[in-house]
Amino acid sequence: MTSGLQDFIGDNAKVLNVFLDPSLAASKPDSYVNSLRKLLPPDKNVATLIMAICKLLYDYLGFPFEEKTDWNLSDYVNDATGKIRSKGDHHAASNAFKKAAEDYRLGAKKVPGLAPLFSELSAYMEGWSLVEEARLRHGQEQYLPAAEDYARAADLFQKTGTWDHLSKHYTGSSLLERAEALSREEKEEDALKMFASATEAFRDAQTILRTKRDQVSQAQERKELDNWYEASRALQKYCMGRVELEEAKVLDKKGKEEESGARYSSASNSFRELMSEAQTEQIRIELEALTLFCEARCKMKEAETRASPEVYAEAADLFTRAEKVTQAKTFRHVALASSSICWALESGTRFRRTRDTQLYSEIKKYLETATDYYEAAGWQNAADWTRATGKLFDALVYLTDAAIERESKKKTELYHLAEKHLQLSARLYGQASFPVKRDEALRLLDRARQEKELLLTPIEALSGNPALTRVPGTPDSLIRGQPGSLESFEDAKVVGNLGVVGKDFNVGSDLTVELEVANVGKSAARLIKLENIAVVGLQLDRRRIPGQVNDDFIDMKGKKLEYLGAHEVRIPMKAVRSGVFQLQPRILFVDEKGNYRSSLFGPLFVTVRELGISGWLKGPK
Repeated sequence: MTSGLQDFIGDNAKVLNVFLDPSLAASKPDSYVNSLRKLLPPDKNVATLIMAICKLLYDYLGFPFEEKTDWNLSDYVNDATGKIRSKGDHHAASNAFKKAAEDYRLGAKKVPGLAPLFSELSAYMEGWSLVEEARLRHGQEQYLPAAEDYARAADLFQKTGTWDHLSKHYTGSSLLERAEALSREEKEEDALKMFASATEAFRDAQTILRTKRDQVSQAQERKELDNWYEASRALQKYCMGRVELEEAKVLDKKGKEEESGARYSSASNSFRELMSEAQTEQIRIELEALTLFCEARCKMKEAETRASPEVYAEAADLFTRAEKVTQAKTFRHVALASSSICWALESGTRFRRTRDTQLYSEIKKYLETATDYYEAAGWQNAADWTRATGKLFDALVYLTDAAIERESKKKTELYHLAEKHLQLSARLYGQASFPVKRDEALRLLDRARQEKELLLTPIEALSGNPALTRVPGTPDSLIRGQPGSLESFEDAKVVGNLGVVGKDFNVGSDLTVELEVANVGKSAARLIKLENIAVVGLQLDRRRIPGQVNDDFIDMKGKKLEYLGAHEVRIPMKAVRSGVFQLQPRILFVDEKGNYRSSLFGPLFVTVRELGISGWLKGPK
């Protein structure tokens, strides 16, 4: 703005800007023009000056300028800012605000008498730079960095006298981003509390904005404050809907299907109401996807309550529609995974009614697809839940086959396989924080054990153990035989058990972690390396495993495992810190087709204690 004035009235522009704040040209364009008319000499053409300022504004923003009939300065400013919003280039906008902030900081040094004014303007521009950066991070699903940017912006706005009414709005935005991060991490109860806090912050922001509006008289400024009020109100309603959504997820994990479905339905209604008020098409699309997602989850709970394959199919269709609407990568993965889950459960519900084992391969296909999409989205709990459900269906097939099998040894083997799958299913459900589903798997496990005990004499109990009848020396917990033609592992598939020698460990203790692995796929596997071993507090002891440790992984040197071949890995470690440590190593292997694959084992929890006084005198074990 200063350069535009200099072109028009020379160096007098610097004096004029001392008395007339240039930021008014953007915040209150028409007031700025009226002030110019009063301050400029009569012989100067104000209209020509305003046109020069508008051209400079468009040049600075990189837009072509076109003179419009009957447009005033505010019309040009609104048009230019509208173009910025439609481009959605938050990075460019952030840089532009940073440049403006730097200009004002330099102005404070050049004109010390106006330093307070320039400092406030610099803080204001820096705040907007952070807001644009936060919007960019949100779009990239970097919720915690976005929360930090919004919090810093709120602090900067609070320090200005003119724009402190924006502070609470962006405090609410920061809390909202933190809640999104917690929800993404599947910490539903923490996310629920954070969304509730954001709701309160946006409610407070509305009170502050309404008070501010009542204190101003200019129509343009009142309109701007009304817009801020509506923005805070919309975000408050969104957070209230998210509170309902997180409550539904918590109830879902507790097995309260009807209550969970009611919360999903309420959340869906909240988002649909917001969708009708959306100011832009992009917002409307995002809310439509969220609405469809909640409707689908509600249908899913109804299907579980009624054990209805038809309702599961309706839920799957709604998830598919949500995936087609949304543009967010993570949301698409979750919607696709959820749709696959519903189709699996549709087939699974029919299987439970009919025990038709022809449905088995269909169920497994959908569950494997769902697991892949959940892992791509980073939803590990959901992936564990899916694996647990797959193992539950495996066990049901084994139980079904066992019930009709007449030969005693084969019948015993099928019950044994059902036990192993149910044990894994229960553990995975526990990891995913679904205690009701875990208890269901444990009940079926108890039933399988009782049925097997009725069949076995003491001698048969030994001879019927699959660990002895299939491959001598292979741990029975690793056996994953083929139930007839129901399941085939054509590719290499490495499974394993993780344990630790001993149970009492102190700081400084040596310990050995044992990993028993087996290849249960028909194709041979070549073991490449074992990684993710060391954690803070438990270190690999390189002295006790020379020549095999590289950068915290163990080189498996291409060890070949044929079908049902087994191998034991002993991992020497040293406890260097007290605490409870979780070990979850991953083994990388290659199948005969040259495809790299991996398997994750554990988790194994190791407790390390501090030595007491007497312990320190004796030294670590």
